Amino acid sequence: MIITIARQSGCGALHIGEKLSAIYGIPFYTRKGLLEMAKEKGVLEEMDDFFEERPVDELIFAIAQFDEEPEMVNCKAFKILSELIGTQDCIIIGRCGNYIFRERKDLVSVFLKGSLEDRITAMAKEHNVSRAEAEEIVNELDENRVRFHKYYTGKKWGDASDYDLCFDSIRLGTDRSVDFIEQYIREIDLKLPHQNETH
Repeated sequence: MIITIARQSGCGALHIGEKLSAIYGIPFYTRKGLLEMAKEKGVLEEMDDFFEERPVDELIFAIAQFDEEPEMVNCKAFKILSELIGTQDCIIIGRCGNYIFRERKDLVSVFLKGSLEDRITAMAKEHNVSRAEAEEIVNELDENRVRFHKYYTGKKWGDASDYDLCFDSIRLGTDRSVDFIEQYIREIDLKLPHQNETH
């Protein structure tokens, strides 16, 4: 099973991913984990911009929006990440995971969202910054993710039709969000990896 988590900033994705990882006993790959894996495989230099979710060049981005198949330009990045992960059971945050692994029958793709005000409040609390600073962080991160996703997939980031689950994780809270994802996985009778006996 592979769970991909896309998210608006400030939605608690890291906490949700960590709890799911503990429950199912499978790796949770964040940016740091993917960078380390790429470094070990000797492909970090080729994948640096992709793994960092670095904003793409304005001109390249503009051209990509008119390209009928922009993903073909970036299939190398997809291929490398796909090969790094292989068929292993894991959880991946961001990096167009829902798109890259869309052919896997054991994929559960999630998009976490929340109201802007709630996300700003959560960001300020999580990082101990002012509301103004939190608002700037939230807006900048989300804008970067919109551009990144469009450039690499040609699709609109956060479009509910591209995910199995799309919900407000701030209103639900971390634990109930995890329960919600677990319930979905049970209801679709997905073959699960060995779960921790303590759960």
